[in-house]
Amino acid sequence: MRHRLLSRTTTSSGQPAADLSRITLGPVDIGACVIRLRRPQLSDAGPWREIRLRDRRWIEPYSISSPLDWERRHLPRRWVRECFVAWADMRAGRRYSGVIEVDGQFAGQAEFYIVDKESRTVEFSGWIDSRWAGRGVMVQTSAMVANYLFTSLGVTRIIAPISLDNAAAIRCVRSLGFQPEATMALSFDVGGSPRDHALWALTSADVPAAGFPGIETSAVRQSATMPTAPPRSGGPSPAVVALAAGRLLAWRIWQRLRWRPRIEPASLAVPNHPAVVVHTLAPPRRRRTPRSPTELILVLRVDGRHAGEFRLYEPDLPGHALGLHSWADPDLADVDVRAAALRQVVDFGFTVLGLRRISAEIPTSDPVSLSVAAAAGFTHEGVLRDHRGPSGLRTDHALWARTTPTTDERDS
Repeated sequence: MRHRLLSRTTTSSGQPAADLSRITLGPVDIGACVIRLRRPQLSDAGPWREIRLRDRRWIEPYSISSPLDWERRHLPRRWVRECFVAWADMRAGRRYSGVIEVDGQFAGQAEFYIVDKESRTVEFSGWIDSRWAGRGVMVQTSAMVANYLFTSLGVTRIIAPISLDNAAAIRCVRSLGFQPEATMALSFDVGGSPRDHALWALTSADVPAAGFPGIETSAVRQSATMPTAPPRSGGPSPAVVALAAGRLLAWRIWQRLRWRPRIEPASLAVPNHPAVVVHTLAPPRRRRTPRSPTELILVLRVDGRHAGEFRLYEPDLPGHALGLHSWADPDLADVDVRAAALRQVVDFGFTVLGLRRISAEIPTSDPVSLSVAAAAGFTHEGVLRDHRGPSGLRTDHALWARTTPTTDERDS
């Protein structure tokens, strides 16, 4: 369910609060039912599996792609693993993963991920049992979460990447006042293939002083009592729990210890500019590293002089995608030189690194960099409002991107 978008998780102190595992929102009586958001439990495995298998046709097209078939993705041990990871993330303050209860019964999930603590930006996502779709449950749950984020955690920006054909999710965020900011080409690999997604965002400035119009928030009607639900089974057996815990521990150890080959040094010639070259920054003096770097820096040289840099960084997007940040000395590299060099960097990313998408977040107040992106063949996808970009500057950023060329485009 998790998507991480466009920025980096930071460790700066201050906001939001550290331990998110204590959060419970509701119960709230919305007339048709009583809803509550709480932390997941191992005993939720049965209803989680039953709903996800029954509602596969509505959920799978918008779920992150996996080599496992739908049945194997919903074995009880998968839920155990999900609980263990969610509990650890909540205690560390990285994200909140909640279970939506309707009249005391498991009915879906909602979560928010701390995209960037310093800019107080979070990403929200969720799903609901099809039997409750269109009855206001997901809208009310989203309103409760948004109200809590803005009023209790001091969040200033909530984002939600949504597949262009997910009409139900679009109706939900639109009713809360989210605004569409960008259409991101091939931004997420869901349902078995890369697909375009729209980025919707809600800022604190978007919310009226009176709150969400026509929607009760978590501060309203909190005296509701949850109906008594039939007792649930005890959840997965101890053997299943132990197996899931063991596999998760082994996977984490493997992730920490496995060796990844470094990227080989590269020097890129720039066509029509014989005095210009782009080369990878020399890595530390060791043959291999146990962790792949979070960024790759390529240096722009003009007549042998250091004229700028291109930084490819991981923006926490699933799939083969990287973010791009660049700068250049205007006395050494004009727009034409920068654009020509950038085209070589992009080609390196697609052919050598195997990327599918490269995106650049550029302040709207930087016309030179905007011109470079356009001249290098990037497509303008939208404007991210009040966004903290890779330089740390918090302002409106234009989102530009290039995606892997098709066979016809390569041959032309």
